[in-house]
Amino acid sequence: MKVSVIGAGSWGTALSQVLANNGHNVGLWARKPEVVKAINSEHKNPRYLSDVELNPDIVATLSYRDTLLRARAAVIVTPSTLVRGAARALA
Repeated sequence: MKVSVIGAGSWGTALSQVLANNGHNVGLWARKPEVVKAINSEHKNPRYLSDVELNPDIVATLSYRDTLLRARAAVIVTPSTLVRGAARALA
């Protein structure tokens, strides 16, 4: 099952890893291009949990649409100050 995680901070990165390690394909939305690039090419988040090698079933993107495409579940894990903006964009 594909699960979308909106937010690639420490909580979003850790949650993505747990989901992927339990057999899910994970779409991980991040707002910084360098984070997306590192997660997809090096399987590491350079900003958070940088010592953890991420499961290759985690695919990061800058696009909400791409993250949510074919997802059966979504989890918003942005900081509380950004939740309202994320919810508007997702709507």
